[in-house]
Amino acid sequence: MAVLILLVAILHPASGQEDADAAESSPLFYRIEDVRRYLTWGWNLIPTGIDLTLGYRLPPWFYGVQTILQTTIGGGYEGFGTFRKPDYTPNVVKTDVADPNGNLEFNSPNIQWQAGIRQGIVWNTAEDRNLIEAFLYYRGRYDRYLSGRHYWGSSDTEIAAIEASHEAWQQAYKINGGSDAYGIFGNSLFTGLSYDNLHFDSRTKASHGTYAEASVELSPYFPSVMGASDFWRINFSTKTFRTLYEARPEAPKNIFTIYAGSYLSIDYADARRRMPLYVMQSFGGTRLREGLADSVRGFEKYSWDTQLKIVHNLDLRFNLPVLYSFRGRDLMPGLVAYFDLGYGTRYWRDPVGTPGGFLGSTGVGLFLDLLDFTHAHAYAHFPLIGERIDGAPVALDLAIKVHF
Repeated sequence: MAVLILLVAILHPASGQEDADAAESSPLFYRIEDVRRYLTWGWNLIPTGIDLTLGYRLPPWFYGVQTILQTTIGGGYEGFGTFRKPDYTPNVVKTDVADPNGNLEFNSPNIQWQAGIRQGIVWNTAEDRNLIEAFLYYRGRYDRYLSGRHYWGSSDTEIAAIEASHEAWQQAYKINGGSDAYGIFGNSLFTGLSYDNLHFDSRTKASHGTYAEASVELSPYFPSVMGASDFWRINFSTKTFRTLYEARPEAPKNIFTIYAGSYLSIDYADARRRMPLYVMQSFGGTRLREGLADSVRGFEKYSWDTQLKIVHNLDLRFNLPVLYSFRGRDLMPGLVAYFDLGYGTRYWRDPVGTPGGFLGSTGVGLFLDLLDFTHAHAYAHFPLIGERIDGAPVALDLAIKVHF
């Protein structure tokens, strides 16, 4: 199944993508947003599903801009975890762990969907698409948190102990008011504005320009639904890229390109009755992003799940010569150096008032552009501000997908 998912993702025809050529030929478009991956040994590596967007360009409602109906649906078999104790106290030091593996991790089959409309306000002549858009979506998701995850080589005794600790946590968390102890059926309305002036150079694989969006998400409370919640979230995100150097621009394929990227996101979430764990562990927006401790690279996934999250990523990327081309798609290696800074505060329902603080890290990585579909990264992370829960001064990481 993993091989089939990768083949479909890489070999799907580029003509179906949402671009200027597709707009001229057909009102229908699609794009593959992401490949779902199973977290094992701390790395999201094994493909288990896919996210697909389908869209239809309506006859223009307003002169000079596009009106688009759009839906995204995806699912997979993934992992889910938390560093929270059953009473919502966060684990923030290396001696305070939830189970023998360091934190609570569950197997999580899930499906997510959204459907709505994008209405252009200002046209982008250079890119032949909407420059400023308003959007409105209905969002839904169904997640189950199954028995505690264990790794190959664990003994029967170790497996039994891990699963017993997970079940005990779920029962205690539910007693303390956690509605999503065993999963969630979530529903929300999502709306906002976006500005898109990004240009992607298909030859150098470098982006240039700015994308920004501001959004609000509201979830109504349905008490009889699994994982009932009534959260609201506001988010502002922006990313900017600039090409610094391009060798031999007349060459048919990339020779050597240097470009810089900056990403900033500010996210705040709250709830009157119940706050889902996944909301605390993510940045909002049109595409949910990992939480603070994963957006600031080098810290444990699922930790630092605060209500207020701010992150700023700075990347310097070096695109090296293309190794191989297939059906117009390129296999291209590269290097990246980065500096990340983040801030988080207010742990929802934390009974001890754990203080927030800053996180910062730097690092270097190697990446491989996989035929224009996604990127495989190998990182060495060095925490500079704040401390990993396990106390490690360096973290090695494998990742599929560019960070931003």
